Amino acid sequence: MTYATTATSPYVTHATETLSILRSSTVVGTHEVYLVGTAHVSAESAREVRELMRLVKPTSVMVELCDERLRSMREKLAKNRAQSDSDHSSNPRGEFVMQAVKDFAGAFGGGGDARDGLLGAAMKTMYGFFKLTGLEPGGEFIVAIEEADRLGADIVCGDRNVRDTLRRVREKLTFTDVVNIATGHEKPGGPPPPPGMDGEFGDVEKVVELLKTRAAIAQMREFMRYQLPDVARVFVDERDTIMTDAIVNRCRGERVVAVVGMAHMDGIEHYWDLAQKRKRLGQS
Repeated sequence: MTYATTATSPYVTHATETLSILRSSTVVGTHEVYLVGTAHVSAESAREVRELMRLVKPTSVMVELCDERLRSMREKLAKNRAQSDSDHSSNPRGEFVMQAVKDFAGAFGGGGDARDGLLGAAMKTMYGFFKLTGLEPGGEFIVAIEEADRLGADIVCGDRNVRDTLRRVREKLTFTDVVNIATGHEKPGGPPPPPGMDGEFGDVEKVVELLKTRAAIAQMREFMRYQLPDVARVFVDERDTIMTDAIVNRCRGERVVAVVGMAHMDGIEHYWDLAQKRKRLGQS
């Protein structure tokens, strides 16, 4: 799916590559949403979220989390506060490799669907790798939760339950798809991945920051849609509409901050623009 440009929309303003302001001018006043796009393993994204929250002082904060993941984040926060540096493993890299091997080997045991195990192992290994390199997965959400609590702002979980999303992905995936994901194999003939993803990952944080542009994210979406079109619809398109609905119908107050992955920005802007036009027509 490609989105019509919102550059001339009165309801959407692109402030920076990672920040848009969504406006709703209605009979009840002006409603502004600060939509911040992040990379889920970017320390810079976490800093951007903290600075934005302190500047805007929102009354509601929509996060790309479901209730279950929010509980997990809060548990993580509590654990981090209680855990001292002495608790850290003396050989985290070795433990990471051993755990990854166990996860992938375990995917073929237990009598369940191997697709479930392989998908879970691939995702766990990917996030474990990012954490090992110093990039904390979901750090921007932890910051958003901390700042919302400090401000007394409502936290709105805008995403579909993670188990439902993974179930829908599993239904769409073939076994070949999962093996390709786990091994990094690409289907030939399609658009290339964005620059930075086809080379060495010596400096992961640098690669992540290079990908935080609208052009790179759009290229990433098209690459994913060619490689795994059904998965792209489940992971991106469906959740764009779900999160837009949460912003439109569940966030309260004149100032809202919405924290989402950059891959969702174009879609949310598109559906927000449509929602405001429908609202305007309904009032005329």
